[in-house]
Amino acid sequence: MRLDAILTVVDSKHLIQHLDDPRPEGVENEAVEQLAFADRVLLNKIDLATDAELMEVEKRIKAVNNFAPIIRTQNAVVNLDKVLDLKAFDLKRVLDFDPEFLGDQEHEHDQSVTSVGFRLAGDMNLGQLERWLSVLLRDKGTELFRYKGVLSVKGFDAPWIFQGVHMLFGASMDDQEWKCVQDRTNRFVFIGRNLNRTELTEGFAACLVTKPLRFEVGTRVRCHVDENQWELGEVIKQWNDGNPYRVRLHNGTEIWAPIDNDGAIRLACRAETRMNK
Repeated sequence: MRLDAILTVVDSKHLIQHLDDPRPEGVENEAVEQLAFADRVLLNKIDLATDAELMEVEKRIKAVNNFAPIIRTQNAVVNLDKVLDLKAFDLKRVLDFDPEFLGDQEHEHDQSVTSVGFRLAGDMNLGQLERWLSVLLRDKGTELFRYKGVLSVKGFDAPWIFQGVHMLFGASMDDQEWKCVQDRTNRFVFIGRNLNRTELTEGFAACLVTKPLRFEVGTRVRCHVDENQWELGEVIKQWNDGNPYRVRLHNGTEIWAPIDNDGAIRLACRAETRMNK
């Protein structure tokens, strides 16, 4: 068995009043959360609402979740092809973005639940990205209802795709290479509570590769291999498996330096270089 998709059925006549229900502090609005998790929204009982009311309801739904298609129904009658075998949790489907969702605007229901989509050009440093995402999920995981993205990772010829629900996160490399350089754009969508578009954008942007690597192949370096342990080695490859450096240590072991900074890899001093020749 597999989780195929999350369908949310809403009452077109009464949804808005549930979205606007006053709640005691600390009590969540379940109508908002169920919309936020949805992969498809069935807008039911359309015979009880006017066209103007239906348009307003759809507007409010999109304010919470702008990437879930809305299907109008009466008596919940729907073509099963539209709600079964959607594979919404298949990472490959992350590539099927709704172009409208990836605009520059933030879609709000209220000040707490938002849908955010954006693009970033450039290649990601996988090590920095993993570290930043781990912090994001640690601090904001309970507030992230759904999120997914397509990543251009330095050192890989195929896109990385990811998605998650709360702190449950999955990522893998696609089996199809990028078709052209212009396609290598990072794309993200988030639905959650108290999302800060600027912070999310800046967090991802900080993981972009913006400078050339400091050390050429053949450079003697010191690598941080444990909490308080550094080892001498030599750079043997650049951008290997998403890492800035692949290094062969003096004992013959090969390791990766995941980030190009002095906290992970440093230039060996002349005395150390002479001693190891």
